[in-house]
Amino acid sequence: MSVERSICPDIYHPAIARDGLLTRLRIPGGVLNELQCATIAQLLDTIGLAYVQVTNRANLQLRSIDRDLDSGLLTKLTECGLAASQTAIDGIRNVMLSPTAGIDARELIDVRPLAAAWLEYLDNHSELGELSNKFSVGFDGGGSVSILDRPNDISLLAVGEDKFSLYLSMGDRGHRPQPVGVDLTIEECLPMLAAISQCYRQGIKTIGGELRRPPRLRSVIRHFGLTEFGELVRREIAGSSRLIFKNRADRDATQVNEDVHLGVHPQRQSDRYYVGIVLLLGRATGAQVSGLGAIAARYGSGHIRLTPWQNVIVPDVKERDLQKVQELITDLGLVQTATHPSSLLRACAGMTGCQFSATDTQADAIALSEYLAAKFTLNLPLNIHFSGCDKSCAQHERADITLWGTENADRTGGSYRLEIGGVMGECGQETSDLLPPERVPIAIGSLIATYHERRIDARESFSAFINHQTSAQLQELLHVV
Repeated sequence: MSVERSICPDIYHPAIARDGLLTRLRIPGGVLNELQCATIAQLLDTIGLAYVQVTNRANLQLRSIDRDLDSGLLTKLTECGLAASQTAIDGIRNVMLSPTAGIDARELIDVRPLAAAWLEYLDNHSELGELSNKFSVGFDGGGSVSILDRPNDISLLAVGEDKFSLYLSMGDRGHRPQPVGVDLTIEECLPMLAAISQCYRQGIKTIGGELRRPPRLRSVIRHFGLTEFGELVRREIAGSSRLIFKNRADRDATQVNEDVHLGVHPQRQSDRYYVGIVLLLGRATGAQVSGLGAIAARYGSGHIRLTPWQNVIVPDVKERDLQKVQELITDLGLVQTATHPSSLLRACAGMTGCQFSATDTQADAIALSEYLAAKFTLNLPLNIHFSGCDKSCAQHERADITLWGTENADRTGGSYRLEIGGVMGECGQETSDLLPPERVPIAIGSLIATYHERRIDARESFSAFINHQTSAQLQELLHVV
């Protein structure tokens, strides 16, 4: 079997993108201490990058790099824990947990020790480097900030004081994992993760053929079927008869509110608060990263937490220090509210970094953010998604407003088609159903203004407003822009 390395890069194996080399720092659990923040800032300065970008796996992405990182830089990253000491497993350090793990007042189980045990297992099993670099495990403690909707390959959801429900990725690309009818005690979780991972590894070999890169776990499960794959896992885990995988539809699945962590929130610990901070498109300059690390060291517990919604949290702030911390965050040029335009936007790499994109999504999203910040005061959050093609890499779930990049018929550039609540329509031009990038801010501004004017009251969300419109009203709404 011939297997090509994953196109999902790690620090030792950068990918070639349109704008240069692309690499990622895998940050297990999304946690960064002050030294790591300072090291990232120094790294950006050394290689000449203006910013680092938080990804939707709560990792860090570096793009537009013009050369390979030298051995000295790699050693420095390894020594402070920003890279794995074993190059083979750096790519699979996708260990995700809620950014409020251990501090969430509603949390059933603090999943941090379990996540640390899993990371230690990975460090000791370099053979798992044969898995896809996209392989990811999520730990959800059952708190108010859930990650269950994130498309991890394996997820463990706390459903009691000593019980987790097992979820596996079996659907299409980007779909949330589904329950398989297996509950585990805390002690059973690590053996189960190990067994699934080893069976996944063996399944890659069984599928065989001329594979360009390792298949995802969902592909291996589909190859065997869920029941048979569960039987393989049962044998690997020493034959517990109750571990029978069955496809159980997640009837309780709801849309996770990804904005709930922004702003100031009380923790389960007395006199401690966390502050959720918005990063526009996940971007943070070196000064902002090091500045946040310094704030956490002086006023928190010495670390910050990245979120899978491309934002950041400073935890463990005392009430007496909240005002000062918020002022320092503002001084860094960052905002803390879910209704600020910076928090509304998701965008893929765009045409500057991806050959498949028809539009410069990042620049267009930033232009929209600046326009909305100058023109509007929002009282409720909404979600606006820029996708340069139909792959929807930045956000797989549906947005309130989506702008899909498409190449103009005359090949003079790209424009956008507009989707609102799943409805496509004409927008902007009398003779075309495409919206030129320069028209996007005014068009979306008009759409939001119409929503504000016609909604039932100030408490009605954009999605609720769209849902009670008739088809004719939706078409009229699309023509407003």
